Amino acid sequence: MGDEVEDPRSGQRLVFRRTGGDVLEVDLFVSAGAFVREHVHPAQEETFTSVAGTFELEVDGERRTIRSGDSVVIPARTPHGFEPAAEEAHLLVTVRPALDLGGYFHAFLSLSREDRLRIPPRGLPKPLLLFAALMHRYRREIAAPGIPVWLQRPLWRVLALLGRLRGYRVD
Repeated sequence: MGDEVEDPRSGQRLVFRRTGGDVLEVDLFVSAGAFVREHVHPAQEETFTSVAGTFELEVDGERRTIRSGDSVVIPARTPHGFEPAAEEAHLLVTVRPALDLGGYFHAFLSLSREDRLRIPPRGLPKPLLLFAALMHRYRREIAAPGIPVWLQRPLWRVLALLGRLRGYRVD
């Protein structure tokens, strides 16, 4: 895993501070207009600490504003994401346990940067079969909100298999 991954399309740059073991720490730099669709981490707690700028995060349907020095802890299985950022911000993101969320960040941001995967603020990601391969590969780390994990895992597996037949791979 490299030290940094950037995707101008999504407006995110991650600098990896600590990987592996029980903790993943990254510096997350977001540009104005950057967003992350709502998602859940089935078995991970995620903490956002604002280093610079003001940042708005949606946690379980509630908007939270964090300013420099503020932190928000998001328990496992809690839906969260953020709408297009109003301004640039720098956050320290800490995830426990790390699992392979760093691998997910690298895969997702690389696919987006290369314009191979497009995830709009609303609607279905394109191509859906590549997205399914990503979700299946990182099923321990990330899941869609609002659908029970036990139900979406077999769905992602089947769609990922179809994607593999079409040449979509996430390694």
